[in-house]
Amino acid sequence: MWIFLCLLSAVTSGLASIVMKKCSENNNAKSIALIGLATSNILYIVVSILFTDVLTNFNIKSFVQIAPLTMCQMIGYICGILSVKHASVSTVIPIRKCNTIVTLVLGILILNESIPILKLIFSLILVILTILIVKEDKITNDTDSKKGIIFAWLFVIFNGVSSMLNKFYISTFVNPLVVTFYYSLFGISIVALYCFFSKSWKYYNLKNINKLHILFTYILFDFISNLSYRFCLIDGQVSLAQPIHSSSIIITIIGSYFILKEKISKRKCFMIIGVIICVLLLSI
Repeated sequence: MWIFLCLLSAVTSGLASIVMKKCSENNNAKSIALIGLATSNILYIVVSILFTDVLTNFNIKSFVQIAPLTMCQMIGYICGILSVKHASVSTVIPIRKCNTIVTLVLGILILNESIPILKLIFSLILVILTILIVKEDKITNDTDSKKGIIFAWLFVIFNGVSSMLNKFYISTFVNPLVVTFYYSLFGISIVALYCFFSKSWKYYNLKNINKLHILFTYILFDFISNLSYRFCLIDGQVSLAQPIHSSSIIITIIGSYFILKEKISKRKCFMIIGVIICVLLLSI
């Protein structure tokens, strides 16, 4: 069952990346990030309240305890949006898949998960291929694309850490919806405080969003992806779930070619295939 949920998370994550690229065009990245964070967190809270007793058993200690997860995932979320805002999907997504290595390492060092030596070798190959894919784009004089790649690497760090924390907290609290509730409640609080002190409420004006339905489509895909991923961690090891989740690259790269009409060189195609093979081998 956990494998099915993980695959569902991968497919919806790949679709979310494509939709995010379409949404980020001709739209303010800050508006997309704030509206996306607020809407998704509200959805998480509503679902958690409907299917658990978190309100009657509310614990301020648990609220504070899950704060690191919320901070890491929110920062990763924002970096993910900014990465595709400044660079092509086919460039930044392969980089972002390196969050698998971060999660694998943390799974070994912190969660004490047993990882075969072959998986570590495949992880190293994955990093090398990713670096080669980035060099293939020849972005030396393109400042905007450089920004996208920097944000993609920041996403790798924060998302990799948050994946490990998800497994840790789900093992602690057992029910993923309980983790989701406290995570989202803290997230809403951070967003509200940020908007209050920075006076950013104007960014919530939906009238300023071009093609609003695309934004909410992205939010829906991202919501399904994150929720199904958390549920797959009930029985699945994060060191196995994360590589499978990373196979969303297949959906994203193919989608960016056919839907977004982004060009992909033959050499890059072979390297992307190499990345996919590594991800699949890591999933075995």
